Amino acid sequence: MRTRLILAVILCMLLPISALAALGQNETIFPPLPGEAPDITSECAIEVSSQSSAVPALTDRDMHTYWEGRANSKRLTITSPQKMYGLYICWAQTPKDWRLSQAADGEVIDTSLDAVGIQHQYVPLQGATKVQLMPGEGRNNWFGVRELYVFGEGDVPRFVQRWQMPDETCDLMLFTAHPDDEALFFGGLLPTYAGEMKKDVVVSLFSPVGNIRTSELLNALWLAGVTNYPVLGPFRDFNSRSLERAYQQFDKATVYSYVTGMLRRYKPNVLITHDRAGEYGHGMHSICADSAMKAFDFAADPKRYPSSAKQYGAFQVQKLYLHLLADNPLIMDWDRPLPSFGGMTGFEAAQAAYGEHQSQHRYTQFQVEPFLSDYSSYHFGLYKTMVGPDVYKNDFLENTASALNP
Repeated sequence: MRTRLILAVILCMLLPISALAALGQNETIFPPLPGEAPDITSECAIEVSSQSSAVPALTDRDMHTYWEGRANSKRLTITSPQKMYGLYICWAQTPKDWRLSQAADGEVIDTSLDAVGIQHQYVPLQGATKVQLMPGEGRNNWFGVRELYVFGEGDVPRFVQRWQMPDETCDLMLFTAHPDDEALFFGGLLPTYAGEMKKDVVVSLFSPVGNIRTSELLNALWLAGVTNYPVLGPFRDFNSRSLERAYQQFDKATVYSYVTGMLRRYKPNVLITHDRAGEYGHGMHSICADSAMKAFDFAADPKRYPSSAKQYGAFQVQKLYLHLLADNPLIMDWDRPLPSFGGMTGFEAAQAAYGEHQSQHRYTQFQVEPFLSDYSSYHFGLYKTMVGPDVYKNDFLENTASALNP
């Protein structure tokens, strides 16, 4: 109990207002940092056409409730007694496109916006006193919001997720099967490399699972210091108990083609993924390891899956690490204090991030795996390298241009 209390105090010091989206608590618990825009949501009148009973779901700070616009009720209106300078929208499902109308100083500005595949989206405003959100022109354009935040004038609060899309290269890619795997089996990796070291880190998921788990994932990644929007794969999740059974659900060539194309598109210097045995035997984890091992070579060969080679170019990943691999072992130190996280260790930051995966907490056997666990989040092995063996054995990026000890 005392450990949890200390961790909670540290988190409050680290993220004075961010617990709203990241920890599921009301933002008024913590005062904003100097210069941050005030949250004026409670001062605003929010109306949804013919569905007034759904309004509380927009501001209850519960990601499991949402408002859904149906038929003639696909319009959300916000009126504020003071000027509005920002909206933070946690979509229930990313719309294809949507429209924003804002009235400021007697002028009405209509804007057609593209959600660009981002489920949590920040939109700056121009001092509007009335704003309307509407779906795009498509007849079947689904329109729903889990949480809505309205801000006055000032700096955007740190809890507000302002994602950037991954570009054509990155230092490190973490390839996992599901939301929450990034914390459970990889521990302090994201807080250390993305949050503390500010490396260009991309998280790629084979099976995003669903919209609520995507929202939980976004909260967890942002809390861990990740700013690149995750790459969400197209594959459904199946709880198979072996690699062979998992591949019965998918065409193996389709999986290899997808992962090969992913590596060519985002061009990670270093790729890290699951244990070949699937951690505790989950076939979807094993598929990630198997396809990464194959795609490591395929991506560099323009004759393999030539369509993505033509689109993105052939690419050679420099290093591939597998979780728990006994060969060429690398034992990471996730117990070092991280100044960017107020002195929390990488392991503690991973535990805090896992706290965002609330839908999974009913599975009490899951935890961020400690050092002495059979599934230790500290233990990895270098499966393949194009830049020589590890010498220092304390950095996934060793022997690359981004290494701690180049």
